[in-house]
Amino acid sequence: MVPEHPAHSHSTSESPGAAGYLALVFAWIVPGLGHLLIGQRARGIIFLLTINGLFAGGLLIGGIRAINPPEQPIWTYTQLLAGAPMIIASKLQKQAEKNFELLQDEYRSNRPEEWDTSPKKIDERKAYAKDFIAQHPLFSYHPKVQDIGSVYCGIAGMLNLLVMFDVLLRITGTTREEPAAKSKPNPSAPVAPPSPPTPPAAGGAA
Repeated sequence: MVPEHPAHSHSTSESPGAAGYLALVFAWIVPGLGHLLIGQRARGIIFLLTINGLFAGGLLIGGIRAINPPEQPIWTYTQLLAGAPMIIASKLQKQAEKNFELLQDEYRSNRPEEWDTSPKKIDERKAYAKDFIAQHPLFSYHPKVQDIGSVYCGIAGMLNLLVMFDVLLRITGTTREEPAAKSKPNPSAPVAPPSPPTPPAAGGAA
């Protein structure tokens, strides 16, 4: 029976078991934690700082309204891949959305009448809106800035998906196929002397 060539083997370890797949779950819950649990400390710290920092950067840029963007649901799905940061941010966003609806009702009820288009009333409405936004920053809406924040948080989730795949490959022991190494001549090996020429056979041509 011909043994299998090492270059064609795909797995070098047995099934990871429940503990291994638990590390995969933690890799989604907290980006970088899966690598820490399987002993990849340097990788885990790098992923922990990079992905969570990128998600936090998106929140700093776009605010809480960068989470669950209503007009771009694709970013909501990618943000969910970031795990616990998105779960916490999503709860805060839903609470902020309720507060925003209350602010809208308060703004409409106290706003000066719109039917009066005199310059004085228009200036009063502008002053009222400016003062209301200053008191309630959540009421302001900056779509371009918040879209950038949504993208940052979404990219953090997509990066965490790649990190989860890396954890899966490591706990299952999957290896990359390597091409067969070509044998190279050894310069230190002794060189055999050339064989002597064969004498011509008797009766051969002159």
